[in-house]
Amino acid sequence: MTLVAERPKVGEPRDWRFPSFERREIGGGRMITCHLPGKPLAVVSAVFDAGVVTEPAGKEGVAELMTRALSEGTELRDAYEFAVAGERLGASWRSSSAWDSLRCGFEVPAGELAAATELLTEALRRPGFEPATLDRVRNERIDEIGLELSQPAARAREAFAGVVFDQGSRYSRPDAGTVASIAGITDDDIREHHRRAVSPERATLVVVGDLDHVDVDALGRRVFEGWSASAVDVVESPVVARPTGRRVLVVDRPGSVQSSLCVGHDGPRRKVDDYVALSTMAMVLGGMFGSRLNLKLREEKGYAYGAGGGFDCRKHGGLFASRSAVQSEVTVPALVDMVGEIERMHTGGVTTDELEAARAYRAGIFPLNFASALPVAAGLGDVVVQGFADDHFDRLRAQVLEVRRDELDAAALARLRPDDLSIVVVGDAAAFADELRAADLGPVEVVPDEV
Repeated sequence: MTLVAERPKVGEPRDWRFPSFERREIGGGRMITCHLPGKPLAVVSAVFDAGVVTEPAGKEGVAELMTRALSEGTELRDAYEFAVAGERLGASWRSSSAWDSLRCGFEVPAGELAAATELLTEALRRPGFEPATLDRVRNERIDEIGLELSQPAARAREAFAGVVFDQGSRYSRPDAGTVASIAGITDDDIREHHRRAVSPERATLVVVGDLDHVDVDALGRRVFEGWSASAVDVVESPVVARPTGRRVLVVDRPGSVQSSLCVGHDGPRRKVDDYVALSTMAMVLGGMFGSRLNLKLREEKGYAYGAGGGFDCRKHGGLFASRSAVQSEVTVPALVDMVGEIERMHTGGVTTDELEAARAYRAGIFPLNFASALPVAAGLGDVVVQGFADDHFDRLRAQVLEVRRDELDAAALARLRPDDLSIVVVGDAAAFADELRAADLGPVEVVPDEV
């Protein structure tokens, strides 16, 4: 055994490139294919430019219900038969309805890509949408929401979005809907959203894996040829933030021994010139274990098991949020420290050591983040949805390695707005409300937890 007296020094980042891929048009549709030699699992995924921001007002969550129902049976197979067909292939269904896109497909052994694509095509073009199935999916989602909101962190996230964004903005409500909105969604609403969102005009088929013996053109033809559905024009919800200025909302949960904290404001969309600088600055503030928020609240003060934060930059807008959970008796000191770290970053920027640590971390995790077919397919989906250039990830890593301290400082000054912070606390108001008012973090409003 050899003892090492000193910690090894971090080496220079190795050269790395995102896997090469090809765009093609097959059968009247768009495809992206990416060959990953030797990878045992492959991915076939349909990516639709139809995020939840396209949902009709009052029907929030219809995209989530529709996406779930796609794997719950088709015109040719019921839910059990569809599940068995996938299991026989060794395939795992993957789907999501997100702010900017809808995605669904299979992770499957590469030799079964053709059969999995057949099954995906069936789900997309001939969904069953049986009334009993839709009723079950709807009831399951309502039960899930109740369970989710029993957790203070989820309740804080929901309340925070409602405080930051105007009520007319889709961003003010949960991406997967509320109990009220889900309960009001009819079977016809789900079928109509399928007609609106799942169409060849909105679709890109992404195929990633060891494609040496795969006829990828045949996969594209199977999905797109003869698919005559037409996209319906949709109006995306505006992203409107509430008036600026500090505000504090306490969601009262009497008897709670912990407080869930969320502090921030609205943020920029994904495609902004200073994205690398602002996201790297956010890593220093709250995006890694050695971040200022975690070091302050966890390591120095012992208030929490962890604290963090950052920017959620979407296609049309976004959020900046810092979060933690603390014991009730330290709710106010923890909030003061969170706000203080945001203010300190805004006015003082980062140190050279912090820049180097964040830069090395971000550049270093790129190869890990794209080590298998599933994350590569997800990255290619982002390329489609956000309209990135083909060399986006290569340029992004290069920019991370080259970003300068003054750029991070400028991003902190421009993108962090301490005077406009919205502060949400979910906890026992009786334990800290008076102290919170005395701390003068902003006007305090206490509301009951009515979920």
